Amino acid sequence: MRKHVRIVAVAVGLLGSSLAAAPAALAAPAPAAAPTPASRTDVVVTSFDGTPIHTNFFPATGLAAGQQAPTVMVGPGFGVPGGRIPTSTTSTLIGSIGIAPLRNAGYNVVTWDPRGFGLSGGEAYVNNPAYEGRDGEAIIDFIAAQPEARLDAPGDPVLGMAGASYGGGIQFVLAAQDQRVDAITPTIAWNDLTSSLYKAGSFKTGWGALLCAEGTALGQLGSLVGNKGALSAPVRKACREGLTYPNQLSAESVAYFSSLTSDEMFTSITAPTLIIQGTADTLFTLDEATRNFNLISSTGTPAKMLQFCGGHGLCNSTAGPDRITPAVLNWFAKYLQKAPVDTGAAFEFIDQAGVTRGAPGYPEAAGALTGSGKGSLLLSPAALSGAVVAAAVAPSALNVPVTAPAVSTSVFGAPQLTLTYRGSARQVNTHVYAQLIDKSRASLVLGNQVTPVPLVLDGREHTLTIPLEEVSYTATPSSRLVLQVTPATSVYALPRATALASFTATVAVPTVAAYPAVP
Repeated sequence: MRKHVRIVAVAVGLLGSSLAAAPAALAAPAPAAAPTPASRTDVVVTSFDGTPIHTNFFPATGLAAGQQAPTVMVGPGFGVPGGRIPTSTTSTLIGSIGIAPLRNAGYNVVTWDPRGFGLSGGEAYVNNPAYEGRDGEAIIDFIAAQPEARLDAPGDPVLGMAGASYGGGIQFVLAAQDQRVDAITPTIAWNDLTSSLYKAGSFKTGWGALLCAEGTALGQLGSLVGNKGALSAPVRKACREGLTYPNQLSAESVAYFSSLTSDEMFTSITAPTLIIQGTADTLFTLDEATRNFNLISSTGTPAKMLQFCGGHGLCNSTAGPDRITPAVLNWFAKYLQKAPVDTGAAFEFIDQAGVTRGAPGYPEAAGALTGSGKGSLLLSPAALSGAVVAAAVAPSALNVPVTAPAVSTSVFGAPQLTLTYRGSARQVNTHVYAQLIDKSRASLVLGNQVTPVPLVLDGREHTLTIPLEEVSYTATPSSRLVLQVTPATSVYALPRATALASFTATVAVPTVAAYPAVP
C-alpha cells in the first residue's frame, strides 16, 4: 500500500566559442532566471467538518515563477502518511509511481495524510465518500488556489490522480463525486471490501490482522493534532469480529463495507481510468480490478487495464520491465496534456515469464483445460497450508490433474470449479479452499491465489459451481497443472468443523487466443 519512483536531474550548459573569445564589453549579461517555486509541506487543509488534513505541494521540476502545470494527487497506503520525499522513485513491487517521475514529466504533485493517519486529525472511515471523499474535495479546492496550478476554469484545476491500495481506492471515490478530476490511475485497489476481505463468508485473517494492526498502531501519530485514535467505530468493530472466533462479520459490518462502494459509483466515473493490478495480489485480487474495468468501460469512459507481477503479495515469477511509469505518464500526457500519445491496448495481461500481451478488451475465453477427480478429505484445522498472505502447496488435499495443452497456451481468467460433496459435522457451515498449482515449476501456486469454497455438512449431497480467483499464466505441453482442494489455509480463517467428507471435483481452466506480445 505504498508508492515510490526514480528521479532524473538534467543540467544543460552552453557557451559558444565565439562568445567566449569576444571582448567582455560586448557580452550581454545573462538574464536573471525566474525563481523556482518552493515546495510547501504540512500545509493544513481544513475539511468540511473542521478536520485538519496535512497536505504537501511539490511544484513541477523546472517550473518557473509565474508558470502553471497540471497537478497530480498521489494518495498513500492504508495507515501511512502522504509522501514527503520529492525524489521518491517508482516501486515496481507495489506498482505505484512516485513523486519524482511525475514532477520531472511536468506535473505538480500533491500528497496528503488521510484522516486518522500521519499528522491529520479525525478517524479513518476507509475511503468513505462522506468523509475521505469530502476531504479530497477540500484538497482540490486547495490545489485550485495555488499559483502553480493550471486551471480548466476558476476553482477547477487540470487534475490527475495516482497512488496504490488505499491511495488507489480514493481515486474511484473522488472521481465519482467530483467532476474536477480529469484522469485517474488507481493501482492495486478494490471493488468491494466485503468480497476482498470476506469472500464467501470466510474472513481473510492474514491480511485482516496486518491491516487492523497497522491502522491501529500507525494511526496513533494523529494524536499529535488531538484526534482520539486511528480507526472509526465501524472499522474497529469489523476488526474485532474478523480476528476473534468464530471470525464472522456481523450484518452491520457487512452493510457498512458494502456501502462504501457500489456499481453506481463506478459507472458514474467519467475521468479516463488506467487500472493497474498485480497478478500476485492476494488482498485485492484480479477479479476486483476486472469488475472495476468492466463497470467503468461499460459507460464509454476511456479505460485501460495494465497487469504486473506484484501488488499485495510476493511475485514468485518473472516481473518483467517497469511498464508502470511509462503507462502512467502516457495516460496523463494524453488526458491532462492533450498530447497525441498512444496508450496501447485496452487490456494488457502478463504471464509468469514476464511476457505482456495486449487485447482490445477483456480477453475472451477460447477454450479450457479440464480435469476431474474424486476422493475423501479429513476436514480439520490441523491441515493448514500457506504463508499468512499467500497460498502454498497443500500437503493434505484432493489433487485433480488438469490436462496439459498440446501447444503453449495463454491461461487467463477465472477457473470454474464444480464440487459435489457429502459430509456431516456438528458445525454444519464451513469451508474448503481451492487452488491451482504447477508441479512442473517446483509446485508453484498460480498467482499465490486460493479461493474459499463454502460447504454445508448436513449429511446430504450438495453440488455447487463457483469461479476461482483469476489467474494469468502460460501453460505448455510440459506443464503439470493440478487443482488442489484443501481443508485449511493460513490466508483465511481456520475452518469451524472437523469431519470426513467425500468430494467429486471438476475444473475448467479458461484459455484465450494468442494475443500479440507487447514490445
